[in-house]
Amino acid sequence: MRKIRRSGFLLIFLMVLGFSITGHAQTKVPDVHFEPTPMEVVEAMLRKARVNQNDVVYDLGCGDGRFVIMAAKQFGARGVGVDIDPVRIKESKENAQKANVAHRTTFIQGDLFKTDIREATVVTLYLLNELNYQLRPKLFTELRPGTRIISYTFDMADWEPDEMVQVGGRFYYYWVIPANVTGTWHFKSVSFGGELQDQLVLNQEFQEIRGRVTVHGHEIRIRDQRLRGDQLSFSVRYNFEGQNIAMKFNGRVIGDIIEGTVEIQGGPWAGTKPWKAQRVKQ
Repeated sequence: MRKIRRSGFLLIFLMVLGFSITGHAQTKVPDVHFEPTPMEVVEAMLRKARVNQNDVVYDLGCGDGRFVIMAAKQFGARGVGVDIDPVRIKESKENAQKANVAHRTTFIQGDLFKTDIREATVVTLYLLNELNYQLRPKLFTELRPGTRIISYTFDMADWEPDEMVQVGGRFYYYWVIPANVTGTWHFKSVSFGGELQDQLVLNQEFQEIRGRVTVHGHEIRIRDQRLRGDQLSFSVRYNFEGQNIAMKFNGRVIGDIIEGTVEIQGGPWAGTKPWKAQRVKQ
């Protein structure tokens, strides 16, 4: 697994920029037969990604435009399709016109690796395994934490999906771009009236995290940790002066700040309190 660091989060470089991709993939000269995704699978994938009217759906290697068109027509989203093949782009535009969603869709003839995808909130893919892998750096570089990615048939190598669903003998894979939480974080103690400073140290491999919290001078391994997009949660349990204390931390990651609440059970500080951490070391 490739570890994500604040300084190295984006250091997964594109290995190949000019290679043959076709059909639902990209190439300078398409040379692989276009295989459309079954419509029932398109709908299932868009539902899994919880596409709605606030989303901008990018289909990289859009073929005949079916993902983009269904996202616009059935889910109210705005859609952008990218394909290197001018024939497919022409077909996509015609299909969008027939479906009365031309005003909510855009189709770009171009190289998906050179297309700016920063506005996307959902990205759909039907590429090849090696192309998904080569696309990964672009996804981490350009997409915001919380952006949903869904791929038919092909995975992302050692980036494990958040979910994998079987449909008609094939699988589709679902990921959420994780925030970068690697580093050392400081926060005011949730005990002793906030007069002390506690520390959280996190390590990260994609959406998988592990770490330790230092409270009252004791270093404690975090449990039940989960990172989904920009939402982080974990718990700690320890004994303080003979009392068992459990803390459940929940927060939203915004750059070098995590802000949320901590629920405390047991001990003199029981209750729900605000919690805010600042990253001090990357």
